[in-house]
Amino acid sequence: MRVSKTLWFILIILLFVTSFGFAKKDTVVVAMMQEPSKLDPITYQDTVTDIVLSQICDPLIEITNDGNYTTDGSILENYSISPDAKVYTFKIKKGITFHNGEPLTAEDVKFTYESLMDPKLGSPHRKYYEDIEKIEIIDDYTLKVYLKNPNVIFLATARLRGHVLPKDYIEKVGWDGYQQHPIGSGPYKFVKYIKGQEIVLTANENYWGKKPKIKKLIFKFYPESASVVMALQTKEVDYVIGLSAEDFKMLKETASNVLNFGTYAEFADHRIAFNKRPDCIFHDVRLRKAIAHAINVDEIIAVSRGDMAIKAIGRIPNFHAAFSQDVPTFDYDPEKAKELMKEAGYPNGFKTKVYVASSAQEAILEAQIMQQQLKKVGIDLEIVTLEWGIYLDVTAEGEAPMFIENWHASGPSPYSFVEIWHSKSGWNPIFGTYHNPKVDELIDEIKVTIDPKKRWELYKEVQKFALGDVVCIPLYWPIIGVAYNNELNIPKELFNAFRIPHYHINEWSF
Repeated sequence: MRVSKTLWFILIILLFVTSFGFAKKDTVVVAMMQEPSKLDPITYQDTVTDIVLSQICDPLIEITNDGNYTTDGSILENYSISPDAKVYTFKIKKGITFHNGEPLTAEDVKFTYESLMDPKLGSPHRKYYEDIEKIEIIDDYTLKVYLKNPNVIFLATARLRGHVLPKDYIEKVGWDGYQQHPIGSGPYKFVKYIKGQEIVLTANENYWGKKPKIKKLIFKFYPESASVVMALQTKEVDYVIGLSAEDFKMLKETASNVLNFGTYAEFADHRIAFNKRPDCIFHDVRLRKAIAHAINVDEIIAVSRGDMAIKAIGRIPNFHAAFSQDVPTFDYDPEKAKELMKEAGYPNGFKTKVYVASSAQEAILEAQIMQQQLKKVGIDLEIVTLEWGIYLDVTAEGEAPMFIENWHASGPSPYSFVEIWHSKSGWNPIFGTYHNPKVDELIDEIKVTIDPKKRWELYKEVQKFALGDVVCIPLYWPIIGVAYNNELNIPKELFNAFRIPHYHINEWSF
């Protein structure tokens, strides 16, 4: 049968359009405003590292949209907790393999726990695992974790940071080797990391769970907000992590033809942290209170985020049962601030510094507003901006008198909001050191209180003491705005404080 030239031409055009015009996109580019500090699942402190590793590794247990635990999407078949909350039994799903083909077993879970507990490795999360007395392997897919004391929030703090690690692989290549080429059992496999530019992952075709619909995942680093906004509008990138409230609002007004939008309340808080070491000026609680009275939080929120934030009362967000309005707050009162400074021996004010990550544009803006406000009471505030990794090191080592922090809690428990105030917490020295015996006592009591209503009351009580000491100044709870390529389908149920879209990229599609 002969085909006319015209028909051939039409067929060729259709083939071209099908191949290029309507080809299914198989790569998603996710922009990050900060670069991971290091791909070390044991010692990292930052959320961006957590996001990357969560694509590569699987969690011990997952969280539902309403903040409950579930084995769906986790490596566990089932689990049980003894009535006294001292023995946790984990049954692992069979058939899960790491990216190198080796099976994930109880030995890998035990190894992950032991690595986080190892003082030589220096995990800042180590305190969460100190209650472990022993770990018993029952069989290849079952283990029991015995605790020294009852601990009802163990799953919240010790669900392995979402990353179950391959024992044999790490023992072979070492921790430095793992950072160079991390593997896990997750939906995406590591391909390469070009410092200062991007991290490339590819879909794990043998993934045991919801197989990724998008074959290639690229995390690109954009330290400047203007460049990432332009890249999003031109679809050079498909999704942005850390989009400022100002840019989100602008894009909603100007780019609704090429972008989709979503929001969610974040299980996090934004606050001013103090270095409370004896050699720092803010060891004196009167000067911390002076700062609290000298800053106008309402003005800071209005300028930096507007309606994309809720003014914080305490640290625990208002959508959680442990939220309390009955915690110490400090109204904007410049005259009171001056009185406190005079009482502390600084009648003419003083000079100090606030440290901010250079990529955190909103925090820089907030620091600038603080600078103007503090000047009115005689405090000369210098703003120091540092690259993210250096910022983490400097603040942890006690060089920063003040710094602006955004803390993401490991939901669904709000325990990490208060645990960092415990004198023996691995986070305590990182956030400027603090010791109040009553606070330690209440935090210890939270862990052993089985009745949730009584536990919520303890959270409220511990905030009264710590925030009365102005251990930090809560600013707001963020409402996160997400702008993304309108060709991209992200399930609406992921826009949730307990799940978050960019932790479940394997559920996205074009």
